[in-house]
Amino acid sequence: MEPGREAALPFVAWARIWSPLASAEYREEAWQALSLPGRFADSESAFLSAFLIGLPAPDVPLLLHAALGREGGTVREDWMRVIHHLELRWNEKALPPDHLGAACDVLACAIERGEDVLVRELRERYLEPWCAIASERLIGKDPSIAGLPEVFASYLRSTE
Repeated sequence: MEPGREAALPFVAWARIWSPLASAEYREEAWQALSLPGRFADSESAFLSAFLIGLPAPDVPLLLHAALGREGGTVREDWMRVIHHLELRWNEKALPPDHLGAACDVLACAIERGEDVLVRELRERYLEPWCAIASERLIGKDPSIAGLPEVFASYLRSTE
């Protein structure tokens, strides 16, 4: 397997973890591929509460602009520019471009194509700050989920 493709594959799996469009089966497969502890099925309820459907809101939004407290239009425009640069087609019926699941797919493409500057900028500007905020907000929460942002951050550091 080509080195760029091999380095990109974990982020395809992370895209499945974070995407609300992925089935439980796909999430389980990604969970195992990333060697996350236990089974996704055992952590599903805590995962959904923390990231997707917690009431009144999830602990950690997966929309990057919401989690980072930034203006949504500007953040989405940044991601659309990256998508355009990478010549990716965007399905408007899919996730918003600044959703963490979509961002992982975009990051995987950038890694595969050897866009090192772009990878560094996305990591430093959006993804590492999201990990720091998520880790802070999940302190004291279900241990099967609380460590997930740090594991994701370790994968991000592997792209340095």
